[in-house]
Amino acid sequence: MYANLHDKFRSLARTLLITGAFAGMALAATSSQAQNYPPSDVPPGSARLAHLQGNVSIQPNGVDDWGQATQNMPIGSGDRVYTDQQGEGELQADEVRAYFSPNSDLTLTNLNDQGVELGLASGSVNVFSDGFPPNQSLFVSTPNGGITLRTRGSFRVDVYPDQQSTVITVQPNGADVELNGAGDFHMILRRGESLQMSGTNPVYTQPLEIAPFDEFAHWSGAIETHRFNSISARYVSTEMPGYDELDNSGDWQPESDYGPIWFPHVEAGWAPYHNGHWVNRPFYGWTWVADEPWGAAPFHYGRWVVVNGRWGWIPGPREGHPVWSPAQVVFAGGVQVGGVGVSVWFPLGPGEAYHPWYPASPEYVNRINITNIHESRVVHVQNTYVNVTNVTNVTYINRTVGVTAMRQEDFAAGHNARAVAVKVDPHQIEHVQPARPEARPPAQPVILHPVAKPAAVPAARPVLINHQGQQAPAAPNARPVVVPVKATPPVAPKPLPGHAPIGAPSVGGKPVAVPAKPSVEPNPPAPNKPLPPARVEPAKPAAPAPMAPIRPTPAAPEKPTPPPAKVTPPPPTAPVRPQPVAPQTRPVPPQPKPATPETRPAPPQPRPATPAPPAKNAPKKDEKKQDEKKTPPAKPE
Repeated sequence: MYANLHDKFRSLARTLLITGAFAGMALAATSSQAQNYPPSDVPPGSARLAHLQGNVSIQPNGVDDWGQATQNMPIGSGDRVYTDQQGEGELQADEVRAYFSPNSDLTLTNLNDQGVELGLASGSVNVFSDGFPPNQSLFVSTPNGGITLRTRGSFRVDVYPDQQSTVITVQPNGADVELNGAGDFHMILRRGESLQMSGTNPVYTQPLEIAPFDEFAHWSGAIETHRFNSISARYVSTEMPGYDELDNSGDWQPESDYGPIWFPHVEAGWAPYHNGHWVNRPFYGWTWVADEPWGAAPFHYGRWVVVNGRWGWIPGPREGHPVWSPAQVVFAGGVQVGGVGVSVWFPLGPGEAYHPWYPASPEYVNRINITNIHESRVVHVQNTYVNVTNVTNVTYINRTVGVTAMRQEDFAAGHNARAVAVKVDPHQIEHVQPARPEARPPAQPVILHPVAKPAAVPAARPVLINHQGQQAPAAPNARPVVVPVKATPPVAPKPLPGHAPIGAPSVGGKPVAVPAKPSVEPNPPAPNKPLPPARVEPAKPAAPAPMAPIRPTPAAPEKPTPPPAKVTPPPPTAPVRPQPVAPQTRPVPPQPKPATPETRPAPPQPRPATPAPPAKNAPKKDEKKQDEKKTPPAKPE
């Protein structure tokens, strides 16, 4: 999308090659993955805290005390952040944005030429990455295993210390991640997949359904959505941290003598680098921390200028990879007020060179200036900025309108510049020369603000499993050790709220029998249940055989009773009775009834005898049938 300007900056890069080592360096790239400058020429990356809510504490590297974290606070390797039940925020480190939830214990373990390494001992982080330079990656250490992302992507990590479990979920639009644990455990977690890791050595894993979005996911997702829809992305590189925070805090003027310019919403008399304080950071030294919530981009990139009585910020070229600096200012040397040395600084103007006060190669000096100076009608990007330090007649445009000064002891103590600022004679800085800050840094990091609420977390650094499957404290350059093997066999972890298990679990990367199988074995008797129903009953239809002999029995005797036996058609009616019953119980139920019909056929025989009164000569009482109905025929006698 930046093809034309990309070619332009490539040609510009060729003209800036002042040494053979600088040859082939690509100053412009369409993404951070295209950076080709030598790793040895790259200083440590930069990181800061943003979008803080609630109580967020910080434990700087090298100290055991906790301080109150603030917006835009720069952090480095080994700095540890902790949140309470309402605390949350964002940690930005180079091209990585890690949003942390309440009850999180998060450490920026390392930030170096290998990439970004985070350590999460509890809570949740939602991680987004725009990609990495060659040979760099994102590593996240947890109590159960390490996670590696080598490209652009996003995933979430939830750590449950009480259950000794960690859940890793790769977003459907993310990229595959690598999981490593003790005992040579290794696997690839694909996009749209979720996995629970429990234990250490061996590691018990259980595939999970992706949990529905919770409040933390909606909060962090909303910030990311605003970031990618930011108006400021039209004018600045999307690789610049904090560019999206400019949208609601100022107005853009797309065209000016200096190119696109942004005017902040500030009070009258405001000046850049005046509301905030200085802190001493490893390698970079003195670093500006702005009080303005939008102060990440305008005070570490670009240039400042007064246009029509208003301060405006000019970003560098939108197409290049922006290079961060502790502060785009000039420090003036040799200035005193009342015989006391003071620290004096002012913002760099359009086209003015930045002179690092920390170790920097000539290539770095060229690159940090070229990527922060915008080519315009009145500004020309030079071929080299290395020898500018030898120029003594540089006229800085902001030396009279944006000067801030304070005593060196206040400077070193991190006091607010606006509160303790002193005035200096303008004539003392008419022909100022760039100088290193003269304030002496403190012996250890200064905790400026006491903790509003003490962190309910031990001071000792948590021990986590890194991306190599070894355990080490969450501290820079900590020596990892092999994770001891657990003597007891792993037990299936308890289900976690909101995480439904799917698929088969594994131990040490090998599938294991699901403990639920024994409960399935009792079900095989189920096939025995259909056996009792009626499949054996069909054998009973043989029972109707006794009914067949009933029919011949009346025909067997040769007595005159056969005629009445013929009258036995009622028995056919008797079988008719079972016919309506047959559909309900099949012919089997009628079987017991045939026994009773054997006694009933006798009564039907006397009925035919009644029509035979002509046989009056026969003794009517010889038959042992004492029927009340036979007595009436005796009367005719």
